[in-house]
Amino acid sequence: MKPIFARAVAALANPFIAFVLAAATLYLLHYFDTRWAFVPFMTTVIAAFAGVLFLLSRRPVFSIYASVTLVVMISAMSEAKFQLKGFSLHVFDLAFTGLDGSALRFLAGSYLHLLVAGLVVLAAVCFFLMVLFIGDRPRRSPLWLKTGLVASTVGAALMTYPAKPGEPSYIHYISGYNASSFFVSLGDLHLPFGKITLVDVVEAAAVEGRMTNDVTCGDMAARSDVFYVLSESQTDPANFPQVTIPAAIGKTFQSDDGKVHPMYVETFGGGTWVTNFSVMTGLSGSDFGWQSPYVTQMMESRVKASFPELLAQCGYRTVAIMPMDFSFVNEGPFLKSLGFQEVLDYQSMAPKDHFVRDSFYFDVAEKLIREHRKTDKRPLFVALQTMFPHGPYDHSLVSDKELPGGPRYAPDDEANEYMRRVVLAKQDFQTFLNRREEAPGNAGSVVLEYGDHQASATKLYLPEEKDGTNVFADLHSLAYRTYFSVHGFGRTIDMKPLALPMDVGFLSASLIQAAGLPSSPMFRSLATLRDDCDGRYHQCRDRQKVDAHLRERSDAGLLRLY
Repeated sequence: MKPIFARAVAALANPFIAFVLAAATLYLLHYFDTRWAFVPFMTTVIAAFAGVLFLLSRRPVFSIYASVTLVVMISAMSEAKFQLKGFSLHVFDLAFTGLDGSALRFLAGSYLHLLVAGLVVLAAVCFFLMVLFIGDRPRRSPLWLKTGLVASTVGAALMTYPAKPGEPSYIHYISGYNASSFFVSLGDLHLPFGKITLVDVVEAAAVEGRMTNDVTCGDMAARSDVFYVLSESQTDPANFPQVTIPAAIGKTFQSDDGKVHPMYVETFGGGTWVTNFSVMTGLSGSDFGWQSPYVTQMMESRVKASFPELLAQCGYRTVAIMPMDFSFVNEGPFLKSLGFQEVLDYQSMAPKDHFVRDSFYFDVAEKLIREHRKTDKRPLFVALQTMFPHGPYDHSLVSDKELPGGPRYAPDDEANEYMRRVVLAKQDFQTFLNRREEAPGNAGSVVLEYGDHQASATKLYLPEEKDGTNVFADLHSLAYRTYFSVHGFGRTIDMKPLALPMDVGFLSASLIQAAGLPSSPMFRSLATLRDDCDGRYHQCRDRQKVDAHLRERSDAGLLRLY
């Protein structure tokens, strides 16, 4: 068997075959990273890994091909993560996501075909590397030569990294630079594990005022029930001319004023919890840089004066309904730390699977509302997350007979399946609104609905660039535009505070103004910041005002970053 393996190694060492495979590798690096500028950096990364493997194994052909294989596999994993969560692979995923059992179970259950394919590829790779290792003859080389090779290639990798001065750290991970993201993230290992990157910004900010946590609750009898509905993977279909849906469904994206109100989130294709984090806390996920996908883990018990805590202080019963396990990305414990008194999760509701119709979750909410109003005089705040339009979209969850206006809404099969799910999700939401109109409660009800991020299924309808910039690198590009809608039942809504297209971190502060809800100095400061920054948060043109706001929150003990 060994002579056969040796012949395989000799074939791979053939100059012509090696040249063809090298060219293919360069193409793959460009495909995964989207930019030729990073190909030299990735080439030196491969050389550095090859040098380390040669130092350990003394097998040159094995070392080179194993290094190439490792880098390509990591790039493919990063591509898969970017498609699922809108954020490329980071070395700290090994600690945050890799140890999250509920997240791994969800991914395995929802993307089983990808898992099986990955395991098959991994088995084939292991066999290939075993053949190379056995068939490649060890070479004797001086230790100084091998260590010098490692040192020089690592140095070359550091020198060829094409950093842009002043470019925020998160840009690399939201832009789909999937060949280089993991290796670039190795530079974050110098940071103390768990240190909040926003600390340095806040410490350097000028102090402009003093913030307190004195809430203004108003008359108990006038406190309306409040319902937040996170509409999974949704944006206004009118953003995509390739998509056609029934006019009646299009109107369900409108607020009471008959308008669709744009909102900009900070994640694409996944990362629901990042958007929910901003809505509840009035913070920008992008302010946390590369730590943005991990905010629910890192910021547990560090945020005070959040929206649910404000309402709880004013006598509300606060309930979160989430279609995932309580421990999924630590969102359940994080929500509890924000002031949610109860969290109903996947295990407690026990749907038949994660992809039941949204009507299931609305029925859970409806039962809770009925029982609450019979036995509890407190106003009610329910934050409900939906799930039905979530990916993957490679199989149908919708029968044609359930759909209005015909079964075809988009030319691409996955986009069409996504839109079919959205149509049913909007029908279920409209039913929920009809029930609120029928039973608004003694002090009325306010319903806020918002899209958490766009679906990966519409990625092919996005322009590759906006004004010469990667569309994913610009937080105000079409890739991050979703919407919100506001509805009042037995309650008047002033739409003026909601008129400005806004970043997601301003949403709760704006609703407080619009609906006359309980307020606090922190949320009033956010509303002022929204107006001063023209609706932009992380990218405010007068960034010093944002930093001053964060410093005031920190100094008041409302934001603990240390």
